Amino acid sequence: MKYSFLIIQFVIFIRCSIKAKEFFCNQLAPCGCSEYDVITTRIIGGEPVVNHSWGWAVSLRVDEELHFCGGTILSSQFILTAAHCVDDPEIVDFHLKAAVGTDTLTDRDGQRIAVAKIFLHPQWTPSTNENDIALLKLEKPIDFNDKSIARICFPAIDTFGREFPDIKSSLVAIGWGYTTPSGNTSNILEQVTLEAIDSRDLRCNQSIHNVTIQFCAGVDGGGKGKRKDYCNRFKYCFSLSLSLSDTCEGDSGGPLMYYSQNYRQWLIAGITSYGDGCGKSDHAGIYTRISMYIDWIESITGKDGIVIVGNENIASSIRSNFILITIYLLLHFTLYSINRSSR
Repeated sequence: MKYSFLIIQFVIFIRCSIKAKEFFCNQLAPCGCSEYDVITTRIIGGEPVVNHSWGWAVSLRVDEELHFCGGTILSSQFILTAAHCVDDPEIVDFHLKAAVGTDTLTDRDGQRIAVAKIFLHPQWTPSTNENDIALLKLEKPIDFNDKSIARICFPAIDTFGREFPDIKSSLVAIGWGYTTPSGNTSNILEQVTLEAIDSRDLRCNQSIHNVTIQFCAGVDGGGKGKRKDYCNRFKYCFSLSLSLSDTCEGDSGGPLMYYSQNYRQWLIAGITSYGDGCGKSDHAGIYTRISMYIDWIESITGKDGIVIVGNENIASSIRSNFILITIYLLLHFTLYSINRSSR
């Protein structure tokens, strides 16, 4: 009995002691990289972010400082969010603003910019949350001289596919939403590591309405904040199999992101849309599939409004490498010829 208890303690300790993972970013890239690299230390449950590691995170606020939804910086003029966050015609009367360049809700750092115009997707359907996507045009441009601010990348369809992200892809969601289903918004920006789930999975097909433009994500083992509460209280993570990692109220409209190892950049995969509660073991979160809306987004922002990562980058990289190799061979051949002629 004693040895069995020690073995159980050891297994729980190993599962709780997940090593930190750092996502090294291409700091020369025009998108998908922030002032500081992302570091995740938990696979299960949520955790506070490294300061300024998600430079495109947006807190949408009304009545000066009341956070209600998340968003993503696309360019100096446009913010991406969920349609259900901003479909109330009277929302403009509540002084709608985008807070950027800040990781906390109570600090006065960063920039606060008023929203000038809201673009809801023309096929937005509240009853099923289909086409849950909107664009916000700002009254004045975001000042990118602030190094804590960055813009997100979009996936090239030819490279990543129309059904991006692939099933079982590792993804990260961020937000200031509730850390427990009945709690309050988090003052500090939090991140949670998720996995894209097959639409045929029982955790997904009970809630999803349109698998073409929506997808599910979650990870067995604890909703955002639950694992942290149990670990702190008991020193061991007894909540590992009690629920599903998930986003929650207040996270809506925020990004779900994929890290490309090839490009060393973060790409937006989805928008936090809806779910049945928060962190339930039998229901995954539902996200708007961004790859299906790139044309619509470009029709409003213009081609300069977003940065797409994909085939063109590969071709450019191949050309650059080819030029460097050619120059190296020419220099090598020239030096070889000079050496031979001097003999």
